[in-house]
Amino acid sequence: MTKPTLKTNAPRTPNDVQERVTTQGFGNTLGKLVIFGIAYALAFQYGSTFSANTAAPLWFPDSVLLCALLVSPRRLWPWYLLIGAPIRLMNQTVPIWFLASTYVNDGFKAILSAHLLRRMIRGPVLLNTLRQFWVYIAIAVVGIPVLSALVGAALRLQLGFTFWRAFYEWFLGNATAALVLTPTLLYWCLDGRHEVKGRAAMFLPIVLALAACLYFTFLSPHSEYSPLILYAPLPLLILAATTLRPVGISTAISSLALVSILSAVQGRGAFFMVQSQHSVLSMQLFLILISVPMLFVAILLEERKAVETQLSQSQEALRANYRRTQDLAGKVLNAQEEERRRIGRELHDDIEQRLALVTLGLDRLKSELPVGMETESNAANALFADVQTIAADVHEIARQLHPGALQHLGLERALRSLCHNIADQHDIVVEFVSDDVKGLAADVNLCVFRVAQEALSNAVRHGKAKRIDVLLQKGRYLLTLNVSDEGEGFDPTIASGGLGLLSMLERVRFMGGNVLVKSQVGRGTQVDAELPLSKSA
Repeated sequence: MTKPTLKTNAPRTPNDVQERVTTQGFGNTLGKLVIFGIAYALAFQYGSTFSANTAAPLWFPDSVLLCALLVSPRRLWPWYLLIGAPIRLMNQTVPIWFLASTYVNDGFKAILSAHLLRRMIRGPVLLNTLRQFWVYIAIAVVGIPVLSALVGAALRLQLGFTFWRAFYEWFLGNATAALVLTPTLLYWCLDGRHEVKGRAAMFLPIVLALAACLYFTFLSPHSEYSPLILYAPLPLLILAATTLRPVGISTAISSLALVSILSAVQGRGAFFMVQSQHSVLSMQLFLILISVPMLFVAILLEERKAVETQLSQSQEALRANYRRTQDLAGKVLNAQEEERRRIGRELHDDIEQRLALVTLGLDRLKSELPVGMETESNAANALFADVQTIAADVHEIARQLHPGALQHLGLERALRSLCHNIADQHDIVVEFVSDDVKGLAADVNLCVFRVAQEALSNAVRHGKAKRIDVLLQKGRYLLTLNVSDEGEGFDPTIASGGLGLLSMLERVRFMGGNVLVKSQVGRGTQVDAELPLSKSA
């Protein structure tokens, strides 16, 4: 019976993320250990093809061990070291103390590299960013291999080798393996199969062309050999770096390394004198100089694609937020208009009627006062005038909140009435000019009326304008409203704390139009609003 597990929303640590990412597609723990044992044995068998007196151009077993540590949880690290120990101790041509010492050295190098990489990167080691790439080179290609080579050179010194020759041979073998082979294994262990599957149409032709090119360069016989032939795979490597992502170029570089070494062992190719110290060094430098720029380009393009994908997702999220904001703004405006209509109806149907009754009562009371009560009569007249003024103000507020003229008479007559009332109330000149604007949708009429109402109110209250010109024009595709005044104006660069301008902008924008406000201190203000006349616009 299995124990139930409890899922929580607690944040994951970098090690938890590493285990979650790297254990996908591996199967159970036993399967991982078996796969590691087979891969490590094959890698060590390859390394054993070189004699004890000749350094291997790259040490494959260390790449397998480091990759296993990077893609596995820490609890499996001791098991990998235990599995690798008997495989390394099977070589009977080298003293057992040397085999044991070198394995301890290689194991410590792999564990220290994996630990520092996880600590410095603070997450899964994916080698998909330039930062991770340079951290990997600094730690796993240069830093730790230098320390390991110092210990290895001291061990080989006991076998009669010179210290500095043993040092650079040890270092270059480890550095070349970490740069050429380990990234390939890492990419394939993480997500290489999905990357290749998604690019199979491009991957297979490039692989086949590269295989033919490598065969021609390193394995086929040549009557006259020139070092220039080493440049033959370069165009395909560049193509792989720019199209197949890091997994493709790392695989191509590993193939180049293995084929070049195989050809050298068989006595063919540019590096056929593999037993020569000069040939091994040339091979290592060739592989290093090819690997670094190619991986750099591939990872740079991968990082750029990731940034573009993230930017695209952010833009889509912004568009979705904008759509939600627009929808919310429309609902707010609709709710505002509905509330205005309700308040306007309440003022008209209730407050105005009650004020009318009060006016009638005061009029009757005034007529019933006895002759000679001039003081009481004057007070009644003043009270009667005040109530009439209040009733007129309430009527005007109700009309502004719920313009019945707009619904019954249309936009043009409603705007003309609005301009006339503004001119009478504030003793100014309001000139209204209009085209024939009949047949507009109700929401367009309401939007234009509210914009004109707000613009006129701002011109009177804030601009203190003595003349306002209102122009309403209907084109083929656009309805244009222009409200200009000769008032005090304002500085558009200074944000205003009022909601009037914001309300105008949101109303017109919700209808798919645009508002342009031009103003200058002392020279008045001009408001231009354009609304599309079709849904497509």
